[in-house]
Amino acid sequence: MMQEKRIFKRVPYTDNVLINGSILVKGIDISEGGIYVHTGRKFAIGDIVRISFRLAATDLDLMAQVMSCQESIGMGLKFLNLSPFARKAATDYIAESGEKTKTTVLIVEDNEASRRMNKSKLVLDGFGVMEAANGVEALKALQDSVPDLIVLDLYMEGMDGFKVLSFLRADERYKNIPVMVLSARGEKAEIEKAMAMGANAFLVKMMTSPIKLSEAVKKMAGPAKKG
Repeated sequence: MMQEKRIFKRVPYTDNVLINGSILVKGIDISEGGIYVHTGRKFAIGDIVRISFRLAATDLDLMAQVMSCQESIGMGLKFLNLSPFARKAATDYIAESGEKTKTTVLIVEDNEASRRMNKSKLVLDGFGVMEAANGVEALKALQDSVPDLIVLDLYMEGMDGFKVLSFLRADERYKNIPVMVLSARGEKAEIEKAMAMGANAFLVKMMTSPIKLSEAVKKMAGPAKKG
């Protein structure tokens, strides 16, 4: 499946987006290069669609290409031939959003479908969400912005969650960030190892729906601070 490339900084965008003049969906996040929306419909990769939405006080009507689509989870759309006016509107919105204070969660998860489902729920519940597909991406994300809480998968290629956890607890900048492990494995030895290394909570994926994860995040980080 074609993967959406994250070249631009992404910020939450939870307003309505109209597709092809008739399909109303809810936004999830936006960048200068595109927008990610929640949709219950299936669109073909490569399709060109017309999207209409509002950024602050600016109404935009753009063409976009479907880059990724997971039915009932989300769809990534790449903006096509942005006018200088539309590009400035997106740039200004992203800059202003970056200045707002919002409870932010970093999800470190190599399964894109799982990551997107959990992100969608957290964004809809008012949280800002950063993403990383592995440990290396997570450390790069931390250099740009420090989240209020980290949801961490354990078994990922390259740098796994145990190495990330060890790095976090050894670094003065990040050692106090709450870490919630979300793993497919829930054996006693795995739980004890993660907790001994500094995890604050351990959840098993099979028993943790996006709703339950959001509830757990709220308990640990407190209600989402609105930006």
